[in-house]
Amino acid sequence: MARMRLLIVDDHPIIEEGLLFFFERYPDIEVVGTARDGREGLEQLRKTQPDMILLDLAMPKLDGVEAIRLYLRESPEVGIVVFTGQKSSVYLYQTLQAGARGYVLKGSPVAQIVEALRAVRQGRSWLSPELSDTVVASLTREPDQGPDELAAFKSLTAREQQVFRLLAAGKATQEIADLLHISPKTVAKHRVAVKEKLQLKNSAEMATYAVQMGLEPLEGR
Repeated sequence: MARMRLLIVDDHPIIEEGLLFFFERYPDIEVVGTARDGREGLEQLRKTQPDMILLDLAMPKLDGVEAIRLYLRESPEVGIVVFTGQKSSVYLYQTLQAGARGYVLKGSPVAQIVEALRAVRQGRSWLSPELSDTVVASLTREPDQGPDELAAFKSLTAREQQVFRLLAAGKATQEIADLLHISPKTVAKHRVAVKEKLQLKNSAEMATYAVQMGLEPLEGR
């Protein structure tokens, strides 16, 4: 197999520099570009045409989940490995649903990052070992364990999930409309649907639910 062409998208300079240093030790990996936010990542994707992308979730301008969808629309064959400190089952679910094939927790040994990149490039999936309990729990939940909050979240459409996450982050209706390129009226419609499906009465309850689900704002983290 030819050398892996890798794009790193992470807004933390120290992490970027550390990854660049360590990847020099692996002759099968060639870092062809780096980006500090989600939109710059799209520009670099078009410019460098990588095989793989190592992507942080806490991205300014365009968050990681949205970036995954956008990158795969641009380049359906590219492999995406998420590199994040988020252990939330909701984020894990959202990134895999969006099309990522790997999920590596920050703090993992570089060897695990490389293992994940190689696995995804070969068409397989890879999750940090620490996440195994999260995955097993979601698959083996018994009815008498009470309501499954993740199942309620999964009942939202992809667009409703987008709107919910932005609302929970404190974004105004017009701001959400501009970010998602939809009308304020459509945002309001999705807001009503989210409240009904999650049985939430107001913005305060939405914010509380987001924190409980591990969906607190990522930007700047």
